[in-house]
Amino acid sequence: MKTYIISEAKPKLGALVKQAAAGETIYLLNGKDMVALVPAHPTHDVPASLEIPAINQRLAASERTSAAPWTPGDAGRLAKQLRRRKPGQ
Repeated sequence: MKTYIISEAKPKLGALVKQAAAGETIYLLNGKDMVALVPAHPTHDVPASLEIPAINQRLAASERTSAAPWTPGDAGRLAKQLRRRKPGQ
């Protein structure tokens, strides 16, 4: 477990996200507020044919209702899948 104040974490945020994705819990402090960077594990696979407007719509819906098709953590998995795609896929 590592803990950083925000000013320390900003320049190395990308590396901290990689560490968290690998399973390490990273805590970030901002005054009295604390958050954790942890790996996200969605409850279902993201369809390969899902387009950006549909992604945005589903993510927005998940913020508004508990019956939305997405659960917390899905955005992280989706981002990984989109980064792995080759342009035009």
